[in-house]
Amino acid sequence: MRIYDLLMTNRRLHIIAPSRENLFYLEYESKLSYTPDIIPFLNPKDEFTLIQANIIIESILNYERLSRYFEERKSKDVPFNVKPLFTFNDVAIYCPLFSVSNNLLIANGLGDKLTINHDAVDLFETYNFALYESSLTSLVKVGEDINTHAYYHYDFHTVYIINDQGRLDQRISLFDKHLKKPDYRNVIDRLQPVIKAYYENDQIGFINALVYERLISNKLFNKYLAFIKRKKKK
Repeated sequence: MRIYDLLMTNRRLHIIAPSRENLFYLEYESKLSYTPDIIPFLNPKDEFTLIQANIIIESILNYERLSRYFEERKSKDVPFNVKPLFTFNDVAIYCPLFSVSNNLLIANGLGDKLTINHDAVDLFETYNFALYESSLTSLVKVGEDINTHAYYHYDFHTVYIINDQGRLDQRISLFDKHLKKPDYRNVIDRLQPVIKAYYENDQIGFINALVYERLISNKLFNKYLAFIKRKKKK
């Protein structure tokens, strides 16, 4: 068993249901019926898929604002007051379900023919890190290398290593169920030696940093040591 699997199987329960991410999803999940390509994000099975689903929902909500603007413009002169969700390579992105070039059309008032059914792109592959570092998520960046960025989510007490295709490479679950009095203060600072060891492929340093910074329990640490010892005997 890898350390990441052990962290995952010993995480605290019931962290998703009361989260802001889940409350937002429950309010707007019906928006995911726009196109069959989005259906996999209905009823997300884990919290990272929930984060991705909410990015899509936010994109759809802004698409609906754009659609209302273009519809109103047919009958009267109205100001363009739809705000972009983020910028990507200095281009304002109003709806990341559309390509960069199509967002340029929107910025110039020419996007009235765009539809999600016919013009949608893989937003995670297209915009990757820019999505996760925008106001569309509650993630906080805590590290990076050439191909991945690391983000912490305060509600889920988890670090997500996301690759340049916008997909999850690794999940690092913190504050396991055996930690009786978890200390959630200054988590970002305490994560720095953990992330440094992760990117240096220093497994011993990684595990030691988790324990030293009180991000996992001694019980879980001992469980992993026992597993390593059994593995060496085989």
